[in-house]
Amino acid sequence: MTHALFHMPNDIEHVSDMVGEIMAYLADRLPDLQVFKAEVALVEALSNVVEHAETTRPAEPIEIAVRTDDDVFAIDIFDPVGAQPFDLREHASDLGTVDIWAERGRGIGLILLCTDEVAYGPLDGRNRLSLKFKLETAE
Repeated sequence: MTHALFHMPNDIEHVSDMVGEIMAYLADRLPDLQVFKAEVALVEALSNVVEHAETTRPAEPIEIAVRTDDDVFAIDIFDPVGAQPFDLREHASDLGTVDIWAERGRGIGLILLCTDEVAYGPLDGRNRLSLKFKLETAE
C-alpha cells in the first residue's frame, strides 16, 4: 500500500497544477485507463470544492490524500478548515438531461461515472469526499 498527501491552495487557478502533480504520482502505479478516470474525477471534484465549499477560512488549503493497494485506490479530498458540509452527490444531474450546449452541470455526473464508489462525510472533524476506484487488471 502506498500513500501520499498533497495540499492545494483554495483557488481555482491551482486545480490544473495539482491534478498534474497527482497524476504524475499515479502514472507509474496505475493502468492508463484508471489514471484517465482519476484525472477526470479529480478535476471535477477539486473544482467543485473550490467553487462550492463555503468556508470561514478561505486561506486554508485543500488536502488531498491518495492511497493505493492491490485492488483499489482512493483519493480523499478534505475541504478547507471551516467549510460547511456540501455533499456533491445531492446535487448530481443525470448526464442525459444536461443541455448539450450547457457549460456547467456535468461535473458531478462525471465524477459518479468515473468512480466505483463515492462517499462524503465527516472524518476527524473535517469534511471528506472519498473517490474510490477498483484497479482493473488484464486477464
